[in-house]
Amino acid sequence: MKNEAIASAIARSLNIPHVVARILVSRGFTSVPAVHALLSGNNGAELNPFTILGMKEAVKWTLDVRDRGESIFVYGDYDLDGLSSVSLLKRALNHLGFEIKWRLPSRFGSGYGLSVAAIDEMIEAGAKNILTVDTGITANEEIAYAKSKGLHVMVIDHHQPSGEGLPVCDVLLDPHQEGDSYGNVDLCGVGVAYKFICALYETLNEPHPEYLLELVALGTLADLVPMTPENRYFTHKGLAHIWDSPFPGVRELCRSLLQHPQFVTAQGIMFKVAPQLNAPGRIERPDPALAVLLCDTPAEAKNLVEALGVWNQKRKNTENEISEMAIARVHELYGNDLPPVLLVDGENWHVGVIGIVAAKLTQEFDRPAAVISIQPDGIACASARAIPGFNWHKALFECRDLFTRWGGHSNAAGFSLAKENIDELRRRIIEFAKSSEGVELDRREPVATIDVAFAEIDETLMLWLARLEPLIGNFPAPVFRAKNVRVKDARELRGGHLGLELGQGLGFSFKAIAFGMAKRMSVTTHAKNVTVDFEVSWNVYNGRRTLQLQVKDIFGEQ
Repeated sequence: MKNEAIASAIARSLNIPHVVARILVSRGFTSVPAVHALLSGNNGAELNPFTILGMKEAVKWTLDVRDRGESIFVYGDYDLDGLSSVSLLKRALNHLGFEIKWRLPSRFGSGYGLSVAAIDEMIEAGAKNILTVDTGITANEEIAYAKSKGLHVMVIDHHQPSGEGLPVCDVLLDPHQEGDSYGNVDLCGVGVAYKFICALYETLNEPHPEYLLELVALGTLADLVPMTPENRYFTHKGLAHIWDSPFPGVRELCRSLLQHPQFVTAQGIMFKVAPQLNAPGRIERPDPALAVLLCDTPAEAKNLVEALGVWNQKRKNTENEISEMAIARVHELYGNDLPPVLLVDGENWHVGVIGIVAAKLTQEFDRPAAVISIQPDGIACASARAIPGFNWHKALFECRDLFTRWGGHSNAAGFSLAKENIDELRRRIIEFAKSSEGVELDRREPVATIDVAFAEIDETLMLWLARLEPLIGNFPAPVFRAKNVRVKDARELRGGHLGLELGQGLGFSFKAIAFGMAKRMSVTTHAKNVTVDFEVSWNVYNGRRTLQLQVKDIFGEQ
């Protein structure tokens, strides 16, 4: 009852719905000033870029390039963090008069990161200055080669060092490097790139480059980095403006996929927009996605976005095929005795989709998972995804002697190794997970729920939830609990889902979807009333917008 009283006081003082106040109180915002600070914006979340180690040197390196009248080759990564990083740097530096050329790796060529072949190609194209972004922190040998060829090299990255020393480049920006006191080590690659541009613009007395935050939001959400106050601020501001983005490709993509400004949410970006932009790089090459981010006319944007849809359908087909094989491999390897971490392998699985498949396995089996594709040359390439409480970077660090290449962060990582080392890796990772450094699945915090009446679920609530975006990571979308709910209709849908119509009280009813819960049909038919845990979302059908409940749990009442 104490929390109810606090929520009532906050709701009265700030004139916000009581249900919103209850959400915030449940998350530790227990005073009017704290809630007001959350709702009013930055409040110190954006940190001084010059506190990143090497920032002054980075600005000088860039201005020296300008003074020499030379171009910069920006070398990125093939995922959305890397693509948004390259796009941000090209747009921001072009605005200052720099000549920017870009290069991206391919999963199916030299693979992740900077390579000697890529350096040679850039030298052939006239490169004198290379700026790597979202990659480079572990490219010690490649950067040494570039320096031996007389190139000037700056690295902007956010990944953790390999433990084998740092690259010997002209300038290194990475909040993870030893001696860096920056207050947000969880920036993604485009986040570090944005801080660099902020410092450069400040030095040149240019306006603060907030117009770039849509790109920062894309990379931050897609790369699954923690929502620190600064990351949350960047993402919130980016989401607020992305519908009317000044970048035609971003604007066209969001409008075609999200359909309405109120549907611009963190989950909408993560599950609709990001997969489209990642699709070309997963199937063949990332260049078509970067073209969307860089295009400058609405007509060009429309054509490029339509092409992305074709790439995405190819990605879906491939992903579904590999997912079926990976799930079958889980059962083959482990039966009903699942270990705390899953490592599954298969011959020549498409390396472009194994990261998505790993994410599917974490959802299906509630375990961290790595999916390993054994290539014809005997090298196995893998992608890993975590669940709360497990750190893939720590786990892989303990096994680094087995890898030919590896990298990533706590939530997502990748590595390569000889196929004969897979069984040893599986043993070590499971051993790590069972140790005090690993994850204890039965000790994770249960999902907190907010008691509501259906009468409180309306468009006003959705508008307030939009103000709280991004609802992700350590500040997720609220899960509500409604009691004394009647099941007015229940039917099994294709794919093992349930379609429901739920009612409470007089005149309050909602359509609901319960993904993967067809086995719970008996609960809906045998109980007079049920308790339902759910999230709320918008649904559009035939141009009509309605509220829909996404059921997380349902159980009969005595």
